[in-house]
Amino acid sequence: MLSMVRSLLYRIVKLRIFAAFIVVILLCALFTPFMMWLNDVWPAFAATGIVELPDGPVPALQLYGFSLVGGSFLSSVICLMMGCLVAYDFNFGFVKNLIQAEGGRLSYVCAAMISAVVLTTIVVAAGTAVVALALFLQDIPLTPPEVGEAIQWFIQVVLCISAYASIAVFLGIATGSETVACIGGVIFGGGVIEAVLQMILANVPGLPVFIRDCLDGYLAADLDVLTQGIVCDPMTYVQAVVTLLVVGTLTALVMRRRSLG
Repeated sequence: MLSMVRSLLYRIVKLRIFAAFIVVILLCALFTPFMMWLNDVWPAFAATGIVELPDGPVPALQLYGFSLVGGSFLSSVICLMMGCLVAYDFNFGFVKNLIQAEGGRLSYVCAAMISAVVLTTIVVAAGTAVVALALFLQDIPLTPPEVGEAIQWFIQVVLCISAYASIAVFLGIATGSETVACIGGVIFGGGVIEAVLQMILANVPGLPVFIRDCLDGYLAADLDVLTQGIVCDPMTYVQAVVTLLVVGTLTALVMRRRSLG
């Protein structure tokens, strides 16, 4: 299992568009620090009021949230990476070799889901470090969070994005199409599907309240809260973990009947 996870993560680095992924991740991480720097050195830009800073220190988690979680760009990129990887494995026959050499179909599904969590953890941790370094170099006064608060925020971000990435894995395995997996991953990772479903449910007459409002506090809403640097309630852990387990189970069922070519 671990060797299969290592193999999947290694092939992510070997993807032809991996360099583009790194550039996008860096742009996401540096956008907010860059805007703050621009606000500081360009009076005409500061006069527009695009960047509004408090008089005192800025909460660190809020800046990390705006930089990494805001706009769902990072979530979409990670989903894109996982969708590309799995579809690539099917298109070029790597999945068949992995299953024969390292374990069964279930092992591949588990390894892919674990890889999604590991990749998300690495990207969020690296992105946070880049933002922190950029803010430090600009000598921007920050209000550091409590250690427990920072850990909870980090874990919730990782779990919510990993849940979306698991859907990209499912699409890649179910279709074997890089196009479907990539586009689907971006759409799910960006919260578009949730927004559309919320709108549909809100406009269907006669629906019970618990069905109509079932997506109001789901992953996209949690990520919106985390963007503000605010730790969500414990239900976030439940929703993200249950999503990972349900999607993982569905993926395993699809994988059992999937032709490996």
